[in-house]
Amino acid sequence: MPARTGRILLLNGASSSGKSSIGRALLPLLPDPWFLVPVDAIGAMRSTVHTRMLDDAEITEMLRRTRLGYHRAVAALASADNDVIMDYPLSEPWRVTDLLETLDGYDVTLAEVRCAPEELARREIARGDRPAGLARSQTAVYEVGEADIVVDTTSTSADDCAKAIAHALDTLSYPKAFDRLRSRLHS
Repeated sequence: MPARTGRILLLNGASSSGKSSIGRALLPLLPDPWFLVPVDAIGAMRSTVHTRMLDDAEITEMLRRTRLGYHRAVAALASADNDVIMDYPLSEPWRVTDLLETLDGYDVTLAEVRCAPEELARREIARGDRPAGLARSQTAVYEVGEADIVVDTTSTSADDCAKAIAHALDTLSYPKAFDRLRSRLHS
């Protein structure tokens, strides 16, 4: 069992799968104060004026630095004994590797937020704020190979998924998904 720090609940799923809605629904359900820290909130703090001046390679590098910073911001909050909900797609292998290293020693629960592809496509269109096909391009989020909790928002509400996650948090045993992934990485 990890040393006492804040707990981290990582909601991993494709764009439009319901991570943000579940995160918001979890806040009043969890018995202790938790921070909901979506990666989109970190990106929203960036200057859009200067971002528009970057070429594709510079944007790719800037996004990588942003995500690396996000990992460390979550670790900083948790290191001060704050509980944190991450709303974050593990859509690139390096993200998992960096999180395993950065969050070593933290109590991390990995919750996989699933949704049927046709429902993801419908939600993307309804939202209007995501490029068409983004969710379909993020199928790698489900290739992590481990999860502590799995919910499916295809026909289950965010509120009901949040209730299932809140209940499951009290019943999980060790080693958790991040511990198992870390063991595989180092074996």
